[in-house]
Amino acid sequence: MAVKLLLAAAAVAAVWSFVPIGGRTMAARWHHARTPAELAEGLWAELSPSPPRHAHPAPRALARGRSGPARPTESHTEADRQALDRIVARHLEEP
Repeated sequence: MAVKLLLAAAAVAAVWSFVPIGGRTMAARWHHARTPAELAEGLWAELSPSPPRHAHPAPRALARGRSGPARPTESHTEADRQALDRIVARHLEEP
């Protein structure tokens, strides 16, 4: 009986330490949580199908002063597109 308990405890310890769930192990989550309640809330938030009501936008979005998806960093004008078309056409004409 003691061997079975020891084997079960070793399996739980291995999962706790080495199996990533959502990208982090339970040991890493425990290390970063300040309290057991915070650990439980974080796990529940990840496992629940809908995002929690107190979800905040990403820190980078907050730094930019907006909460929606970020615009692409590149923007091209019609002149840029025409210049690219000319370059491609010139290279396609070469043997």
